[in-house]
Amino acid sequence: MTRLSAVLAALLAGLCGAVGAAEITVMSGGAIEPGLKAAAAAFEKESGHKVKITFNTTPQMRKRVAAGDTFDVVIAPPAAVKDF
Repeated sequence: MTRLSAVLAALLAGLCGAVGAAEITVMSGGAIEPGLKAAAAAFEKESGHKVKITFNTTPQMRKRVAAGDTFDVVIAPPAAVKDF
């Protein structure tokens, strides 16, 4: 398992806790798409939880957050996270 996969799996597992099967929403920049998709697939297989990923550019992410869209996990550049 790659480092990204391990970090994502730990993060998502923490979100799910003792809850039954859940859908976890993730918004991310596209730069990590291949690794994030692989990590999410491994997490889904292991946990039974569904991961719904939306990939956006940083300007699109800012617009979505400003519009009130919410996500369980946001993976963005540090400068963008400060804006959120």
